[in-house]
Amino acid sequence: MDRTVVEQIKERLTIDEVVSQYVKLDKSGSSYKAKCPFHNEKSPSFFVSPDRGGYYCFGCGAKGDIFTFVEQFEGLDFRGALKILAERAGIRLTFDKKADGERDRLFEVMDTAAHFFEIQFGQNKEVQEYVKKRGITDSTRIEFRIGWAPEGWSNLHLYFKKKGFNDSLIEKAGLIKKKEMRDKGHGHGESDKENLTSDYYDRFRGRVMFPIMDSSGRVIAFSGRILPRLDDGKAAKYLNSPDTPLYDKSLVLYGLNKAKSDIRRLNYTIMVEGQMDLVMSHQAGIKNTVASSGTALTDESFSETGAVSNLNLVRRLSSNIILAFDSDKAGRMAAMRAVAATAISMGMAVKIADIEGGKDPADIVLLNPDEWKKILRNAKHVIEYELNNVLRDVTDPRKVGRAVKERIFPYLIRMDSEMDKAFYIKMIADKTNVSEQAVWDDVRAFGKTFKPAESDKKAETENKKIESGNHMDLIERRMFGLLILIEKSSLPTATEYRKQIKKIAGDSYADRIARIESLASDIIFEAEAFFSGDQKNWDHHMKELIINFEEDVINQELITAMNELKTAEKARNVEKVAELAQKCQVLSMRKAEVGKKKRG
Repeated sequence: MDRTVVEQIKERLTIDEVVSQYVKLDKSGSSYKAKCPFHNEKSPSFFVSPDRGGYYCFGCGAKGDIFTFVEQFEGLDFRGALKILAERAGIRLTFDKKADGERDRLFEVMDTAAHFFEIQFGQNKEVQEYVKKRGITDSTRIEFRIGWAPEGWSNLHLYFKKKGFNDSLIEKAGLIKKKEMRDKGHGHGESDKENLTSDYYDRFRGRVMFPIMDSSGRVIAFSGRILPRLDDGKAAKYLNSPDTPLYDKSLVLYGLNKAKSDIRRLNYTIMVEGQMDLVMSHQAGIKNTVASSGTALTDESFSETGAVSNLNLVRRLSSNIILAFDSDKAGRMAAMRAVAATAISMGMAVKIADIEGGKDPADIVLLNPDEWKKILRNAKHVIEYELNNVLRDVTDPRKVGRAVKERIFPYLIRMDSEMDKAFYIKMIADKTNVSEQAVWDDVRAFGKTFKPAESDKKAETENKKIESGNHMDLIERRMFGLLILIEKSSLPTATEYRKQIKKIAGDSYADRIARIESLASDIIFEAEAFFSGDQKNWDHHMKELIINFEEDVINQELITAMNELKTAEKARNVEKVAELAQKCQVLSMRKAEVGKKKRG
């Protein structure tokens, strides 16, 4: 792929056209403004300039072009963003496989595995009947690429070997395991004889396979459901890919690639538990549904494995969410409460779909799709839902107050809107026959002793990352990518450019280099796409990138110093306040100097 593809995409897609597909833009002179999708804010500080072909947020400092915007918003690498934008622009991409890095080869491995599972599905009547019995149509199965991992220890492994893939790459993709780690399970058949001479065996065996895809539609993982005939109660019903270089379960939601446009259009997300629930919901026409990638829905999984990141993906699309888990199962109810609390702490409006009787959404859709739609229409805000449960479950009037404190107050104190808080406090007062003032007093007292859950801390950390310049990686990638091109071309300016970057980065230089090296193939690919055909302007681009990099470093230091200053002022630490005020002044002066460089 050459630079002309990037130029063609930019010629066909304007920055306002791309951003408006994700964020509601309002005209502001020759530009557009909106609330920033990358950090929480009450008034718009995010501006899009068609003239410059870029965007900038005066709140968190996020900035870039159509490629960086899609990368940031969708949580993709450059190739993923390129794929999405090329499809929108009607441009066919072709890549030179010789230039592929390991990450690109891993994507090829995953797609090859998905194709293998699809072929196997077409050859197994029993599995076809099972999927049909569950209500999945042929067109839906094809759309979601549902497949079959056959019984036997090494069917997939042998398929890969015939195609020339090496074992270490297949293992890194999470598709095979070392023989010494071989677990007990179903795997009988002729392929066992082949496996006697192999050091590896297939991770997925005897399972209906659901490919998990990133936001651009590339396969990054699998979730496999054991066929009922093979379920002896010892093996997990669902087996999921381990974390790999492509897949982090805390950053992925199953079906998001197919749901995102409807989430934006309808302005709310429906979150279900499993793959079958999602597939059937989409088949019923409710396409703004996502699932939790097969991650076990327990309180621990949502607080320990980073559900905050999952929620942050959908929060960018819409701040409204309906949680639809089976409330009759205690573990799932606990998970639902944990997710609801985390979502509220991120400024989201959370409703609960009341599913009773041990049914899953997939079962409901199979029997009556209209019933599923009715359940979603009748979803209630989590506080109203829990309050109704309290009044139903607690028959002793003297214990109602305690139950309200334990089950509802944790949601109330997480709300950042005082008006919303007042609305639900009035609801509690009316339904429990207690004065509003008494409820307010108890909420304030509860807030003083309340210790945030781990999920809250993760949400706060995530927001701080966003607000403190998480976008810096985008500037750095292009800067270091171009630097690598300059060094490969043995140009004399390379040494001076690296020296400047090292001086600006200071103590963080080593960490930045380590992060860049871990993404080397993608960074070089991106640099070649943007700069390879424009060598005469490399110096111009490099100087501009270094100035932007310096500005970002200063901004990050300034935000950190100002936050520390606020903390010191609250603590009335006079000495620290003076020190930090001086630091902020110096950083502000440096920022002004860099601004002059940019204008000059």
